[in-house]
Amino acid sequence: MFLTADQYQVEIVLRVLVAFVAGVIIGFDRERSGKPAGIRTQMLVCVASALMAGISVYLGKWYGVAGADPARLMAQVITGIGFLGAGVILKNGNKVSGVTTAATIWITSAIGLSIGAGLLLPAIVTVLLVLLLDPIATMQYRYGLKGDFYLLKVEPKDEKKLELILMNLGADVRHRSVKDKLVIATIISSNQRNEILRAELKKSKIQYELERSEE
Repeated sequence: MFLTADQYQVEIVLRVLVAFVAGVIIGFDRERSGKPAGIRTQMLVCVASALMAGISVYLGKWYGVAGADPARLMAQVITGIGFLGAGVILKNGNKVSGVTTAATIWITSAIGLSIGAGLLLPAIVTVLLVLLLDPIATMQYRYGLKGDFYLLKVEPKDEKKLELILMNLGADVRHRSVKDKLVIATIISSNQRNEILRAELKKSKIQYELERSEE
């Protein structure tokens, strides 16, 4: 159906509202997981992208000349989002964080562009796929596909017991040192693995400290 200029502006507004809902859903899911770039950020990125996409199509339809390419303006949106995503990536020692958050911002922008261009079905499917991030992360940690650096501290008298426990559990030990009269083992572990490790340490009556490494 052919729309007038005013009708198409109303269409853009409706698409922006749909983008608002999509951004809030993604942002709520990320914020619930304690991740940066939550509801407000994801909503703004999705709404802005949808608005720019709608404007691009609108300008191409009503004010463009023969051969006008509405994708040019949308391409600039992706470039701008790249800079925004780069700002949330942090490097602390050997550990890099924020990559998933940056990717989420990028895909939220893509969802907004899709909605703004009128491609609602691909946008809805993509939102549902983004909501699988937490279940996938849980599966990674549960099956040992992903972990964080932890510092496990014990007294020197328990070093042999600790070494046996770590070997039996197949723990990924990266470094050992002695500081303040404590043996410190740097390991890669996860919440699920830590539960098993704590149970074994308790069974062996070993006094310990287990904390996430900030390095």
